[in-house]
Amino acid sequence: AHRAVYTTGQGASAVGLTAAVRKDPVTREWVLEGGALVLADRGICLIDEFDKMNDKDRTSIHEAMEQQSISISKAGIVTTLMARCAVLAAANPVRGRYDPTIPFSQNVELTDPILSRFDIMCVVRDIVDPIKDEQLSRFVVQSHIRSHPSNKSANADFSDTIGTADSQSQQQHGDAPSSDRSNVLSQDILRKYILYSKQRIFPRLANIDKDKIRNLYSDLRRESSAPGSVPMTVRHLESIFRMAEAHARMHLREQVLETDVNIAIRVLLESFISAQKLSVAKTMRNTFRKYITYQRDHNDLLFYLLTQLVREAANYESIKYGNHNPKRLEVPCEDFEGRAKQHEITDLYAFYKS
Repeated sequence: AHRAVYTTGQGASAVGLTAAVRKDPVTREWVLEGGALVLADRGICLIDEFDKMNDKDRTSIHEAMEQQSISISKAGIVTTLMARCAVLAAANPVRGRYDPTIPFSQNVELTDPILSRFDIMCVVRDIVDPIKDEQLSRFVVQSHIRSHPSNKSANADFSDTIGTADSQSQQQHGDAPSSDRSNVLSQDILRKYILYSKQRIFPRLANIDKDKIRNLYSDLRRESSAPGSVPMTVRHLESIFRMAEAHARMHLREQVLETDVNIAIRVLLESFISAQKLSVAKTMRNTFRKYITYQRDHNDLLFYLLTQLVREAANYESIKYGNHNPKRLEVPCEDFEGRAKQHEITDLYAFYKS
C-alpha cells in the first residue's frame, strides 16, 4: 500500500485509533486530529497485540471496519471521517500456545462481533518439524549476515557457503532444487502493480452462480449451529464478494468471473474452518471438501504425505534393526496412493512426473 500506519493494541486508545478533539493553542478553537484508521485512509492499518486492547477501545473500530467511516460528534463538531483502509491485526493465544480443541475466539479472548468483521482469520501454529526448523534457522542466519552493512565480500562468501549447504540439504532430504529466481518481481514493480490495480481496476459482479452462494451460506449456517462453533453471519457472505472482486482486480479484470468466486469461497472456508474447534473443523472440512480443493495444487500436500511415509519407514528401520542412518528407504506406491486417497486425491500422474 502507498500508505500504512502501524500501532500496537497495548499503546492504542479509542481516540488514537479513530479521531481526537483538541483545542488549538493559537486560535483557541476545537479542532479534529485523525487517528490511525483515518491516517491510513486508502491504505493499510496494522495493529499488533490486538488481544491486549481494552474492550472499550476495541469496540470503537466496529464502525470503521464495517462502514469504512468514523462518525464524530464532539465539542460541537459533527462530521464523518473516511477510514477506507484494510485492517491487519495480530493476536497471541492467552495460554501461550494455540489450543485446537477450543474455538478461535476463546484462544484469543475476542468477541464474535469483532471477529466477524475480519474477512480472513489465519491461525499460525508453531509445529515442531526438524526439516522446517533447520530451513528456518538457516534462513534467519543468512538474513542477518546479508543485512550487515560492512564486509560485503564476506557476505558474498557466506552466501555462497549457505547456497552450497542449501543444495546439499535439499539433496539429503529429497527436496526439489530451488527454482530460478529470474522471474521474481522486484518490490518496486510489485508495488506499482498493486497501486495500478487499486486505482484503475474496478471489477463488476456479473454472471455468477447465485444459487451456489445461497446454498453455501445456508449449509454453513446449519453446520455452524453446533455447540461451541464460531457462528456464520451475513458479514461472511459479504466477504466472499469482496475477495472475489479483489481476485479479479489482481488479474486486472473488469468483470468478476466464476473462477474468482470459487477462489473466494475456498479462502473463506479455509479461514472459517481453521477458526473452529477441532471436532467441528473435521466435520466441516469433510462436508465442504469440494469447495476447499478447487484449483488447489496438491503437489505440496503429496510431498508432505510422502515425507511422513519416509519418516515412518526410517523410524521402523531404527526400532527393528537399530539402523539409525539407513542408506536406502523404500515406500510402497500402494501406501502412498492410499494415503493420498484419504485426502481425496486420486490422480498422481503429475506428481510422479515432477
